[in-house]
Amino acid sequence: MLIPLFSSIFYCLTTSYLQLTLLALITTYLILYYRYTVQQPQIHVTEGRFRSQLETHVRSLYGRYFPTFWCTGARSMTVLRILLETLTQSRVKFRREYIRLDDGGIVGLDWSVRKSGKSGVEYPDSAGTDSCEEYPDTLPICLLIPGIAGDSKEGYIITWVNNLHNIGLRSVIFLNRGAPGLPFNTPITYDGYHNKDDLRAAVCRIRVRYPLAPLIAGGTSMGGITLVHYLATYGVDAGVTAAMVQSAGWCVFESVKSLSRPSNVMFNMFLTHKYKGTIRQNRDMFERIGIDTDEVLKCRTVCEIQEKLVAPQNGFTSLEEYWTALSTNRQVLRVKVPLLALNAADDMFAPVDSIPVHLTEQNPNVAFVITARGGHIAFMEGVNPFSKHFNDKVFCEFVTMVRKCVEEGELSIDGEWKSRKRDRGKVEEITERDKKEDGDR
Repeated sequence: MLIPLFSSIFYCLTTSYLQLTLLALITTYLILYYRYTVQQPQIHVTEGRFRSQLETHVRSLYGRYFPTFWCTGARSMTVLRILLETLTQSRVKFRREYIRLDDGGIVGLDWSVRKSGKSGVEYPDSAGTDSCEEYPDTLPICLLIPGIAGDSKEGYIITWVNNLHNIGLRSVIFLNRGAPGLPFNTPITYDGYHNKDDLRAAVCRIRVRYPLAPLIAGGTSMGGITLVHYLATYGVDAGVTAAMVQSAGWCVFESVKSLSRPSNVMFNMFLTHKYKGTIRQNRDMFERIGIDTDEVLKCRTVCEIQEKLVAPQNGFTSLEEYWTALSTNRQVLRVKVPLLALNAADDMFAPVDSIPVHLTEQNPNVAFVITARGGHIAFMEGVNPFSKHFNDKVFCEFVTMVRKCVEEGELSIDGEWKSRKRDRGKVEEITERDKKEDGDR
């Protein structure tokens, strides 16, 4: 009789102890989570029109960012979001347009089709984009630029396309030379720097076709680097109304150093695999100009591929010269249109110390936003991993802000803030005229 009784008492005490221990651990974790992980993003932008518009319209930047509490690590969050977006991609249909460049190279534009019963890319016989005819000519266009060897199938691209569709906007994806499915007619590879001139051809094509539509550019990772170089090179003639980059690197030397650490080997291998995919796809072209593709495919890191192929094929005499040209940490001074840059402090591709936040004091057109967590192109938020995440919210709010500023006459479609002094003068002139007319009556 006593043995079952003591066993029951021991079981109850043990179970209660375990439950209390588990409850204490969960409580401690949540306290630490709220204390050290949940923070308001750091916002670096100088006083001016751009800052005031961000404060008014992009409210997500001024609240606290709640990273997914059960997945706050940079590496785990980055991998998880890639997996989730790969497994749960929505159906998106694109209509492809080819652009032949002056040197014979080909880049592409994938125009999203808002209503589609199937996913994939259509390859039209002509360069038409009737997918956009359902939109008004003045509706903003969002030009999305993917990262290394990326295309319109990337998870982060499809997420943005769907979000843009939900708010009634159209989108088009820029495809670099050598992107999957594009003819590769020249041995010039994607390097992130010279591609700014290819991007120019795409922007001009869009602007000629839709001269009244604001063009909002969004660049991700290496695509963000290309976009910053483009904006810095072409300045007021960039043809872009405003731009946002997410998870872009700013000093390539620091990015390479970070990716070379043992803890980031997996991501280095991932990028190496992406590069190798492009090389395998266009192997015949490279071999015709004397490149030993077998040797290049033996490379085990991104640095080795860039040293053996990317740098020499794009006219750089050394890997250091290429990295210096690719770095954008000084280019932000030359940007002439509103640019919002979003990075996470724990991004292994863009170390926080390399982000040139101090340069915003010299350029009111640039705003840097740094979250404490977020990884690389992840920024997962809340409990539900399938919900709309922080970077997606910020991008939608930013696009909506630009659209409203253009409609209200605050911002020109060329990205220039219009003078309020001139507007006030017009208002005063109209007011005086109305007073005079009232007096005459």
